[in-house]
Amino acid sequence: MTWPARQAGSAVLRAERTLARTMFFFRAGGIAEILAASSLDFSRYPSGRLGYVLGLIALVGVESAILVIVCLRAGRIRAGWVGLDVVFCTAGLVASAVLSAPSGFLTWANFMYPFTIITSFGIGAGVRRLPAVIGMTTVLAAGYFLSALLAHHDPLWNVLPDSLTYYANVVVAWAVARHLLAGGRELDDNRAEAVSRATELARERERARHARMLHDRVLQTLETLARGRWLDDPDFRTHIAGEAAWLRALVEGADPGQERDLLTALQLLVHRNIGLGLRVELNSSQLRDTDRWWRDLPADVVDAVVDATQEALTNVAKHSGVTTAVLRASTDGTHLAVSVLDHGCGFEPGTAHRGIGLDRSIRARMAELGGEARIESAPGAGTYVELVLPLNGSPAA
Repeated sequence: MTWPARQAGSAVLRAERTLARTMFFFRAGGIAEILAASSLDFSRYPSGRLGYVLGLIALVGVESAILVIVCLRAGRIRAGWVGLDVVFCTAGLVASAVLSAPSGFLTWANFMYPFTIITSFGIGAGVRRLPAVIGMTTVLAAGYFLSALLAHHDPLWNVLPDSLTYYANVVVAWAVARHLLAGGRELDDNRAEAVSRATELARERERARHARMLHDRVLQTLETLARGRWLDDPDFRTHIAGEAAWLRALVEGADPGQERDLLTALQLLVHRNIGLGLRVELNSSQLRDTDRWWRDLPADVVDAVVDATQEALTNVAKHSGVTTAVLRASTDGTHLAVSVLDHGCGFEPGTAHRGIGLDRSIRARMAELGGEARIESAPGAGTYVELVLPLNGSPAA
């Protein structure tokens, strides 16, 4: 397990700061214990070692102060700092055992033992990986075990259970810290989800407001124009009606690109191209006479066919020099074929500039669905574009 992500104001950050402050109180308790134990058992230290004892106590106090200040400033307990502290405390255990032996036999004169028992909380609170926690605790426990047994001359029956106390304290601290940080992560996740939902709700409200504006102004105007007598051209009124139908579907929450069938999409395409000055004759009688399978074509297939057909019609409007085209949709039972024919100026397919969209917008769209685009043209002979998609056992099926 790694440290959780820290974000300003997060519950995880507050949990880490709480652990750092708790370490301060444990450390202060350990220093108080050293002062109490050393003062009560002061007579048991050999007179020649008193200066060393006081020096060790001062060194422990300085190291503790540095560690606590660094953790509080960082707002967390870092595993590397804990590792250095374990090394220092292990060396302190050895020094304390040497300075308090042999007159301190079975007394609290060996003050580093109770101090490290209290401050071992930092291992559990600052190290997240359990193997590393056990390893550091073993180093500390082994330092006490060997120094108490060999230097302080404590009996084995006393040293062994005292060594196991380290594990009990550290494991409890590790479990508490793990639970505290897990709770912080859960709170952060819940808050992030709540913020995400609030943001999405605000977006939905904004979309609803825009939809009302489109409905009350643009949509009603288009529908009025389509039904009224203000426009003399019936084809243009048909085009307006198609655009109004598309806009109404969008305003009411539907996706016009996903909810339409193939024939409806081609009809809307014909109406849309009227605005480009191109009259398109749609021949779909052969397709209508077949089963209504074309109503169930996947949306991506319909979109690909419509987009590629629109590109072909756009090329007619821009490059052919004519204002009419024939759009035909048919099937032989295994393939869908949609073709665009114009009697314009034509071009040489082998030398056509790719900017007119033949490759990217027509051939590539068909190839993505397992189909193909057939393009026939010659200068002065018009252009014929046929889109062919397989229907059985293919991506289009």
